[in-house]
Amino acid sequence: MAALEDLSPARVQRWQDAYERTGVRVQQSPAYARALSAAGSRILVATGDDVVAAFTRGPAMCSAVGADEPLLGTTEPCAARLVPVVAAVRRATGLPVYLPLVDDRYAEVSGHGEFACWDRPPNSLIDWTRQGLDLRDRVRERGTSQPDRKRRLVERDGLVLDHGTTGEAAARDMLAVDDRSWKAARGQSMRERGDQAALYGGLVRDGVVGVTFLRDGGAPVAFRLDSRAGDRLTCLKWSYDESYRRYSPGLYLLTEGLVRQWGDRGLRVVDLFGGPDTVKDLLHTHRVPRIDVWCGDPELGAAQARDRRALDERTGRARDGGRGLRHAFE
Repeated sequence: MAALEDLSPARVQRWQDAYERTGVRVQQSPAYARALSAAGSRILVATGDDVVAAFTRGPAMCSAVGADEPLLGTTEPCAARLVPVVAAVRRATGLPVYLPLVDDRYAEVSGHGEFACWDRPPNSLIDWTRQGLDLRDRVRERGTSQPDRKRRLVERDGLVLDHGTTGEAAARDMLAVDDRSWKAARGQSMRERGDQAALYGGLVRDGVVGVTFLRDGGAPVAFRLDSRAGDRLTCLKWSYDESYRRYSPGLYLLTEGLVRQWGDRGLRVVDLFGGPDTVKDLLHTHRVPRIDVWCGDPELGAAQARDRRALDERTGRARDGGRGLRHAFE
């Protein structure tokens, strides 16, 4: 195990090569770790049995960087390979190690020493083997023609898609939209959530991820932030200017926007990167159960579990009431 800044160029290149062979999320890449470091996080890189895993080191705990699949170098979740990596981080730092929102096939770790786990909401995925051609029909079958109506409204009023942009201007436009979103009004924007503005802004500036905008006369009014690893596209974030709410721009970007940009680009799956909500309920084809994994002080782990479950219950109540995620933060 080593700090990111202490890795030799050769080790970083081996990490990059492994990411290009088996990576499924940008969070497993050296580029993402570097962006986290530039945003102010201390990064530890642990290896074992031909796998790589990155962790942020905070004052109270170390947290895995890779969501769903924290290990790079394996194509299937494997508790036996995860345990020694996490245990090594625990011994080296003396801190608890937290792995949020990982595939529930890692639940077997709970039988090892200081490990514990608890259930979290599943991740929502779209089977893209039909190139998104079934997406509109699936939404209609689930009881709404809203995307069709919103598409006509967007086209009538001349809003246009701007696909896959990167660089300084794209990062600036993305944050400007987020600053005018419901998230900003409820303390959930990227600028108000730790290092997220610096992290995602840096990833966009460096071209590691791309932003698709919905624009009105050139002005950005909504965005979707994408990363691709192999045949998997992950929609990391999306947001919109609250004054354009009548267009349902987030839904437009996740239906019409996805099909136009990624319809025939060789994808197998589109990952909506998060638990169920009213939008994902319309779009997903399947879901992957997830858990949190904890290694360390059981009382601190129990407190972490209570905190995460309280958040899950809040978002679940909004969804059960047929309301969007914004209502969980009122």
